[in-house]
Amino acid sequence: MINMSHEQKLVFLVTGATSGVGHAIAAQLASRGARVLLGARSADSGQAAASAIRSRTPRTDLEVVAADLSDMTQVRSLADQVRQHTTRLDGLVLNAAEVRTRRELSPDGFETNFATNYLSGFLLTHLLLPLLTTSAPARVVALSSSSHAHIKHLDLDALSAGTDFNHMRTYSTTKLLTVLFVSEFARRVHGTGVTANAADPGFVRTNLGRHTTGLFGLFLRIMRPFQTSPVKAAGTPVYLATAPEVATTTGGYFVHSRPAMPSPLSQDPAIARKLWDLSGDLLTQRDLASREELT
Repeated sequence: MINMSHEQKLVFLVTGATSGVGHAIAAQLASRGARVLLGARSADSGQAAASAIRSRTPRTDLEVVAADLSDMTQVRSLADQVRQHTTRLDGLVLNAAEVRTRRELSPDGFETNFATNYLSGFLLTHLLLPLLTTSAPARVVALSSSSHAHIKHLDLDALSAGTDFNHMRTYSTTKLLTVLFVSEFARRVHGTGVTANAADPGFVRTNLGRHTTGLFGLFLRIMRPFQTSPVKAAGTPVYLATAPEVATTTGGYFVHSRPAMPSPLSQDPAIARKLWDLSGDLLTQRDLASREELT
């Protein structure tokens, strides 16, 4: 239990905190005495999530920051809201994700799953890096999935526009991108006091597949009783965000709060650097970020 004054409390931002694993992560961090910023798609859904946590754990320190993470302009707004709420940030938990079953483009022209599940986290982490650095030691925890290992070949150019769209392959690919991002980010910020690790929460009973239909939607409904609960699935991300024994661990991939080996493709440093450069180009070419923000 963290017993601190408001000024001393650890501060975390959890994206996608209104349901599922993100909600459970936020609740567990708050119950430990941390101040938690709940990332929500809308203010109303965020306030409902905060009320649900307070109904179980009264007097928790929660605030809502709202943005649609498929829209990079709103990602920037989210970073602005965080800076307005706090002068420190001890942890950033990148949890927000979705599975769109049809190819849809975001307001910026990116395939929506790619924008929400990966690119928003890339941009948000960069925008909040100065705050994380001045708050160091600080941690970035990004949620991935064992499904990332299903991807054996990566066509980065096709992915951002969704020209070769298959919703489950696209989802798995975004989780592969998350592991690659964590690896390259950890390498680049080494020595700053900011760490980054990927967490695999398992096959979780969440609203992730709320947009799914057809056979896959039926599969998710059938498997729901056998899926891990969000409360249990939150264990690994919360461990990475708080445990003293991993305070300096960085660039890792964790399952059940233990180091695990991600796929060989996710460990390719050349691909990680190529992804990093491409992500920066996608944002700067659309004037969604400056080179200075992405260095």
